[in-house]
Amino acid sequence: MKRKIMIGLCVAGMALSAAFMGCSRKTETGKASEYIEVVDQNNMTARVPAEVRRAVMTALPLPSVYALTGAPIEYIVGMHPGSSSAIENSVMAAMYPSLLGIKSNFIEGQDINVEELIKLSPDVVMYWAEYTNQYNVMKTANIPAVGVKTQGGGDAITTLETWLNIMGQIFSTQGNAQKVIEYGRQIQKEIAAKTGSLTDQEKPKTIMLYGHSAEAISVGSTGEYGGFWVESTGGFNPARDIKGNPTVNMEQIYAWNPDIIVITTLSQTMPQDLYNNTIPGQDWSHVKALRERKVYKDPLGVYRWYPPSGPAPLMGKW
Repeated sequence: MKRKIMIGLCVAGMALSAAFMGCSRKTETGKASEYIEVVDQNNMTARVPAEVRRAVMTALPLPSVYALTGAPIEYIVGMHPGSSSAIENSVMAAMYPSLLGIKSNFIEGQDINVEELIKLSPDVVMYWAEYTNQYNVMKTANIPAVGVKTQGGGDAITTLETWLNIMGQIFSTQGNAQKVIEYGRQIQKEIAAKTGSLTDQEKPKTIMLYGHSAEAISVGSTGEYGGFWVESTGGFNPARDIKGNPTVNMEQIYAWNPDIIVITTLSQTMPQDLYNNTIPGQDWSHVKALRERKVYKDPLGVYRWYPPSGPAPLMGKW
């Protein structure tokens, strides 16, 4: 039954994205300048060509966000390997086959190989604004760089909207992006109408496993997407008083004893790994969510639903 539900959700995600991604870019003529100035989310100004045709995106969710703008998909010439992996394993590969094989050899983790990046001749690079090391590399190479980061205390929909606004400036189009945002806001209103009166005691204790392996367990908390999704959909996040995506041990998991566990697609762990206790050094059998079979893997449809991405508005309803 869970498999059928997940397949249905992925199909719904593809249908939503297909409906909202059908706009094509209109080329502007008669520009007054060859360059425009874009203020990024580090409040830094980037001088970007008025006609961007070669874009590199090192922030993982951005290719799926870009697809919402209606700008030509072939303008993406480089992306992070994490983006490539998500696309290869999602329906986005079928929707945009030209994204398969996009160059990603210029970046490993947070580190950029500037020689390989220069070979891509980017008009602009969009990167995680927190990674100042990337900005410094691009500044030295005289490559226009636009930084993005989480907005609204981890609110994925607000963050998605701000990223789309920046892309609208860079690529001179918004496509049907506003319809996606409006859809996400409507879902938020529907959920709030049903959960707004619940007390913390009435809400199921829910943890979002942001990352998980035999070596480390990290959970979503305040100011991060994991905390936002739990709190905005009627759950109580026992990790709410910890900042970031903190690493915790099994003793802390036992103390929280969550009713529900959601594992992000940023981890290779599947619910069955916890049900079968296959992770060395971790015994999950004593946790309530395991006993009641309430461990879930968040969806990978057009892209990962967990971060701000094309299908992110569907995450709240799921």
